[in-house]
Amino acid sequence: MPTAATMQGAGNNSAQAKKSGQQVLPTVPFIRASSEHREPAGIDVSRLLITAGTQDLGVFDVPAYGYLRSLVLIVTGTGGAGTPTFDEDYPFSVLRDVALTEPNGAVIAQFTRGFDMYLANKWGGYRFASDPRSSPSYTSGATVGDFAFVLRIPIEVNQRDSLGSLPNQNAAATFKLRMSLASGAASAGLWGATAPTTQPSVRVVAYLEAWDQPEAAVAGQSNAVTPPAMNTTQFWSSQTFNVGSGQQTIRLTRVGNYIRNLILTYRRTAGTRVNGDADFPDPAFIYLDTRPLDTVAKALWKHTEFERTGLGGRAPAGALTAALANDLAGSLDSGVFVYDFTHEFAGNLGMENRDLWLPTLGSTRLELQGNFASAGTLSVLTNDVAVAGSVFI
Repeated sequence: MPTAATMQGAGNNSAQAKKSGQQVLPTVPFIRASSEHREPAGIDVSRLLITAGTQDLGVFDVPAYGYLRSLVLIVTGTGGAGTPTFDEDYPFSVLRDVALTEPNGAVIAQFTRGFDMYLANKWGGYRFASDPRSSPSYTSGATVGDFAFVLRIPIEVNQRDSLGSLPNQNAAATFKLRMSLASGAASAGLWGATAPTTQPSVRVVAYLEAWDQPEAAVAGQSNAVTPPAMNTTQFWSSQTFNVGSGQQTIRLTRVGNYIRNLILTYRRTAGTRVNGDADFPDPAFIYLDTRPLDTVAKALWKHTEFERTGLGGRAPAGALTAALANDLAGSLDSGVFVYDFTHEFAGNLGMENRDLWLPTLGSTRLELQGNFASAGTLSVLTNDVAVAGSVFI
């Protein structure tokens, strides 16, 4: 974990100003001195889905500008024909292996499945309205397999003070984005047992969101010219565990930084996330260095998700299939259990003061224990933060 940056106090300057009779003006905060910026990222790629396998869309340079906050992906599928059935992660599962890397090659965010990026958007605590299915830009194309959605690759941790925005001002050393598309074959990740008779063409357009570089001073008043604790970096990564039925202890090895979010997705072997809801331990136990951190009944876990987001329970079967009834707009996600450390500011997810972040070391033992009703796979999305200064308010 990076060590805290050395910060020089203002005591001497204040004393000198008092002696000279000058008025001491506070430094203008970064987001007041800066301004929000948005532009096309020069990434606009289209491909017809194929059944032979996944398609690598390529590696793209992110334009240099100010302090990078996020990349927004606008994804559309058009021209499909037929009456396909749908994978339970549709339509987000059309994206595969999305990775954003720093100029030095370090991976900031890596989403093996587009559905994982959807979960990071919905539960990560980045925006007030966070459910991508509730967006007016979302369509599911239930009859021919056409679709549209918008997802963000988050870089900034907190838009309230810009923590986590990263310097992006060197056109010779750029952030890079890599993406792939899922196979168009039946039962291969996007479709269920029946693929469309005509595959849709998928277009991915990226926009850059950034902060401007402020002036050092305006009208004699100094500005903060960098985000707080600059180079503080958040990461999104995924681990998958094969889980047997019965009592299990699963050690989560993505430790060493402050943990901000854990998103657990359970799928029954040869089953679905819907089965994962029933198969997940009740109660589940979370252990930190062999001591019990939390004991959560399944009903309480889901109720807590509702309390912190307002997202509701099961909706009646509708646009897709009965198996997706719990994944309609404004609802919870089948087989998904969110454990956040971001709710202390106002009781909802995000805009936090960072007081609840879980500090871990490389030697930390973080474990999930419980009795799984059926064998399956557990996908663990970890959102952790490497701090580079004082991040606590």
